[in-house]
Amino acid sequence: FILTVSIVYNILMLERQELFFLFCGGGAAMKIDFRGKSFLVIGGARGIGAEVCRRIALCGGNAAWTHLDNEADRGGTAELQTELKGLGVDCAASALDCVDSAGTAQFCRELVAKWKSISGLVFCAGYTSPKPFLEISPAEWRKLVEINLNGAFYAAQAVIPHFKEKKNGAIVLIGSAAVATGGGGRADYVSAKAGLEGLNRSITKDFAPFGIRCNLVHPSLIETDLLRQRHPDPEKRRQLAAEVPLRRLGRPEDIAYAAVFLLSDYAGYITGQALYVDGGRTFCK
Repeated sequence: FILTVSIVYNILMLERQELFFLFCGGGAAMKIDFRGKSFLVIGGARGIGAEVCRRIALCGGNAAWTHLDNEADRGGTAELQTELKGLGVDCAASALDCVDSAGTAQFCRELVAKWKSISGLVFCAGYTSPKPFLEISPAEWRKLVEINLNGAFYAAQAVIPHFKEKKNGAIVLIGSAAVATGGGGRADYVSAKAGLEGLNRSITKDFAPFGIRCNLVHPSLIETDLLRQRHPDPEKRRQLAAEVPLRRLGRPEDIAYAAVFLLSDYAGYITGQALYVDGGRTFCK
């Protein structure tokens, strides 16, 4: 009876969207509470990035994000700002391309001045468009690597000095399950995402002694604008869902839940790891 009451109570709390709970045996609940903490999401206006910002806010944390200066991202940013302010948290956004290393560093400094501290970084920026291997030009290769790999390096390099100074910080990189399969629609994209594996381990080796953790989340087939652009036919997306062992496509919140956990103190002894959030598709299809 006590266990049932506890579970019902926590579910009601989730429905009210006050805080995010994980459940343990014996009726005890682990509460991820980000009140008094602030986070930076690179690429946070839409899709997975916006959902990460939303879940951070639902846990009581302040969220800042970068976005491209286009109509879709400006619209997504305006909606997200309204939503997060309604949750009673502070937020900030900057129209900043992830490949702008100087701009990213400046935005980090501004956030530290505003909030006194940044607790975590999530790199969500990414771009791909299917193209055969032999048709990829050197310029296209450099562009995809610049966005999907170098952008993560620029963001980490901007925030790590602050983390190192306060001897604490968490980084979550969003990769792709294509690194295990060679998929992803084009070689430059999957190669850049594979590079995040090395970046993840390098950051861990160099900065774990300073209390800085870094982990990688590999999504697969998540219902975002990127997936819909690649597979605009709903029937094709249904076919893809049927290939997933869990028999559905992923949702942005599936990735956000993993990212929020890895940002939290409950993941305090987890670093240098790669987590596949893919419905079992990568290894069990």
